[in-house]
Amino acid sequence: MKVNDVIQKVEKDLTKEELVDLMANHNRQVDLILNAPITDEDGYLTWDTENWTCVDGKRFVRSYLYKDRALSDFSCYNKYDIREIFLPELAGEVCLR
Repeated sequence: MKVNDVIQKVEKDLTKEELVDLMANHNRQVDLILNAPITDEDGYLTWDTENWTCVDGKRFVRSYLYKDRALSDFSCYNKYDIREIFLPELAGEVCLR
């Protein structure tokens, strides 16, 4: 998938696994700008952008934005769960920071 690398100012063609590796081992952040807002199953949280980072190579944090405003909620995942939860292929735009 096409990824806009904001730091190096280039467009890269990376896989989901390569993005996870960049977060876990190279201290990079992945921003997923979604095509449409998503609401959780409880109707509590609505977001249109996800920021993904890695704490220690094993724990991943997803923070949420809605209309360019950071929300106070976040989610944490281990390196096994991220395979099912991290979905850059569904995003309208993927940025690497």
